[in-house]
Amino acid sequence: MKKKVLVIKRLKFKYQLSAFYNRPITDHRFVFRFLPCDNVRQKIENTDIFISNCHRYDIITDSFGNRMISGHINMQHARFDLTMSGSAITGIDIYEEYTDCPQNYNFYRLQTNMTRMGKSLADLRQSVRLSRFGSDYEKALYLTQILADMLQYAPELTKVGDTAEQALVKGGGVCQDFAHIMLSLLRAEGVTARYAAGVLLGEGGSHAWTEALCCGYWYGFDPTNRKLVNDEYIRISCGRDAGDCSVISGTMNGGAVQQQSELVKVTIAK
Repeated sequence: MKKKVLVIKRLKFKYQLSAFYNRPITDHRFVFRFLPCDNVRQKIENTDIFISNCHRYDIITDSFGNRMISGHINMQHARFDLTMSGSAITGIDIYEEYTDCPQNYNFYRLQTNMTRMGKSLADLRQSVRLSRFGSDYEKALYLTQILADMLQYAPELTKVGDTAEQALVKGGGVCQDFAHIMLSLLRAEGVTARYAAGVLLGEGGSHAWTEALCCGYWYGFDPTNRKLVNDEYIRISCGRDAGDCSVISGTMNGGAVQQQSELVKVTIAK
């Protein structure tokens, strides 16, 4: 697989989330994790935030460096709308960031409940023989290709809470599942690797991929699309697995059942 030559782009992005409740709720406290930040590969500009019925919120940062909106809606409501839009200059470089202290990220070598190996993952690890490659970059690049070949992209196959082992047994899933399987295999080889969430040029939902620390540089690998993360991607957040990158979470009073929809649109700015 050849590295793609990057082209600096200005991408416009818009994220819309709507939540509906079958009865009114109050004391709604939420954390919204969809605030992209600058890194070596991208520069964020012109962001705009709208949150229905929320007149005050705080921007905070979690332990992984992700920027988040923390808000509280006390008034009664049965619908919640949130829109985040802006633009990003991408393609500045091929990697996300550099660190001269890779040991500070050793916790990304540890498996989580979502990536822990079972028999199917252990068998796959044995068959791919990643130890034959001379560098962590080569290992990640190889997995990017073979996982795209062997896994089926099929949203109906898996559930949000399925683990990497469960997704592999089912034969595929969505981008979250591809990323978890790749994380499991890399971490089993002692590679420092993390889950990344963001958006991709086009229209649909949010996206996920894997980042591996190779010779001090964090590179993004997208096994769902069989390619390196390039100038068509905007990185939003990172963590040990999907649980650390959930777009929205929170609590509320009212005992309501929630239905939720999201729409992401990323275009090239003219």
